[in-house]
Amino acid sequence: MNNKFIKKMIIKKHLIISGKVQGVGFRYWMQYLATNNNISGWVKNISSGDVEALVIGQEEEIQKLIKQCKIGPNSAAIQNVHINDYKEDYFEKGFDIF
Repeated sequence: MNNKFIKKMIIKKHLIISGKVQGVGFRYWMQYLATNNNISGWVKNISSGDVEALVIGQEEEIQKLIKQCKIGPNSAAIQNVHINDYKEDYFEKGFDIF
């Protein structure tokens, strides 16, 4: 079977990234990675000190982004990345910072 006709799986994941992730440029770093890998969604700081994100895209690209989030930018110190499937509809294009 010709691979170019196989529809790539689009997945939606909700992430909570814990550690030293606020005040270190994490959201802008994540937006850059997402935009360059055709991933839609959003990222925001939350009152707990963590960062929350919704990422939507091809499964392979999402898995790569999650792997990067576990490392983070040089200025961050990641303790944990909590991942859940996201069941709600989300149709916005682009990757927003809130």
